[in-house]
Amino acid sequence: MHPILKVAGALAGMAVAGAVALPFHTWLASEALIERRYPLPAIAEPAAPAPDMAARGAHLAQLAGCGDCHGPRFEGRRMPNSGVLGLWSSNLRQAAETLTDGEFERALRRGIAPDATSVWAMPSEDYMYLSESDVAALLAYLRSLGTSGPMRPEPKWDMAARLRLLDRQIVPVVLAVRDAPSSLDLGPRYDGGRYLARIACSECHGTDLEGSPARDTPDLDTISLYSRSAFFDLLRRGRGAENRRVPAMGRLAAVRFHIFADYEVMALYDYLDARAHAPAALVARAKANEARRKAEIAASAEE
Repeated sequence: MHPILKVAGALAGMAVAGAVALPFHTWLASEALIERRYPLPAIAEPAAPAPDMAARGAHLAQLAGCGDCHGPRFEGRRMPNSGVLGLWSSNLRQAAETLTDGEFERALRRGIAPDATSVWAMPSEDYMYLSESDVAALLAYLRSLGTSGPMRPEPKWDMAARLRLLDRQIVPVVLAVRDAPSSLDLGPRYDGGRYLARIACSECHGTDLEGSPARDTPDLDTISLYSRSAFFDLLRRGRGAENRRVPAMGRLAAVRFHIFADYEVMALYDYLDARAHAPAALVARAKANEARRKAEIAASAEE
């Protein structure tokens, strides 16, 4: 055989082998991430049922925007803009009946499914600090609704989705919870407002409340533009500073934030205002602690 033909044949063989090996490697590496099991953290004893618990759960579900993803009846739905995964949100009414309290809590706050794999596209980082009593309240509310609707499909891991997973464009929720930065801790006086901000505001403004240029959301130090009465107007009517219409807040006010109790709006305003005027040394120390935490995570991931 002519030497050139030998070389061409060898190159063709290598190309075929590469065409087979690359998809196999992609599948194998992504499958390891999809099927990875995570440690199941211990949970506190569920709160004892109380007469007003379901009402509290209904309030929290609306403030947190559970219906935005899971549908107005919490039966799950195909997520818009879910990309290559073709993702469906879960049927919360079925989940509340079929999961134990601990399994529900881990999925909600930690992003861990009952089989110890990660859940996908659930904003658990926003809810990781929910109190045990509030988790129990959400469960009580969902269980009071009764089961309804079908179980929803699992994510579809085709090759495009697997490539995005390996490229970190899709992140396991467990790791999103681990990596989520915290909002500034200003002590017990402001804990109530900080708690509400994490539940209601971090979806758009980030768990650190610093906003995102990519999503066109500001740092919530913009509270400085608002008087207390103007802040009430923002949450209740979606009107910004100087009575400016804010489309995103207008929708949130109509669907979710109009149910804020007056004391909750006051607590949220007090925390955000104190955060906006926090001493520079306190902010610098918090950022240094966050940077150290991220470095420790990165170091442990390399081990």
